[in-house]
Amino acid sequence: MLNSTIFYHAITRKIIVGFGSLFSDIKITREDLTKTVEQTISIPIAYAPKEKWIVRLDQDASLENHTYNTLPRMSFEITGFSYDAIRKINRNSYITCSDPIDGTIKRTFAPVPYNIDISLYVLTKTTEDGLQIIEQILPFFSPELTMAVKVVPESNIITDIPVILNSMSLNDEYDGDFQTRRFVTYTLNFTIKALMFGPVTNSSIINRIFVNTDYANLDSLGNTNTGVITNTWDEEPL
Repeated sequence: MLNSTIFYHAITRKIIVGFGSLFSDIKITREDLTKTVEQTISIPIAYAPKEKWIVRLDQDASLENHTYNTLPRMSFEITGFSYDAIRKINRNSYITCSDPIDGTIKRTFAPVPYNIDISLYVLTKTTEDGLQIIEQILPFFSPELTMAVKVVPESNIITDIPVILNSMSLNDEYDGDFQTRRFVTYTLNFTIKALMFGPVTNSSIINRIFVNTDYANLDSLGNTNTGVITNTWDEEPL
């Protein structure tokens, strides 16, 4: 077995929630001919594949349920995981910290770097709505944005996680007859530089150290004949 200790830090879930919160406050406006704002629309975002929203819209062909009211909206999904060998560190090193409540020492192995690929979809009815949303996203990525995530609550470990915007593509589905609905879809591809932590274990506190040193036969020439040096220490159980 890899490990006998059951652990789950919910690191990926926290990263996904943090990623979605980056785009949770985007709004667009609708203006009349005099440039007066007539309507302000908050753009909803959810974790779901793009195809799920398209199928939901296509199932109401008669428009009786007013499904056009669901656009514009955004969705995102995980598209892959990959190991990042460039950020690899010594796997045998530890991260040790003290619990602020009971003072116990907790430690965990150094994290393992992984890249999480995420696609963000922006679905709109018109090009103007899509451009408003995109212009509120692109200026913050040059090409990365860093968010702080508390990845291991037991050890109070908070890491800065870069979110990198790799590419953006546009798909305007305007072909077809007049019964075919038009979707303007922007797809933004991101890479999140994540760190995966293993289990957290309790460590004993070293509070007594005994050093026995024996020096002998120091002659006039400055030569030293040194006996065996023995270092011992005790670990008190928690």
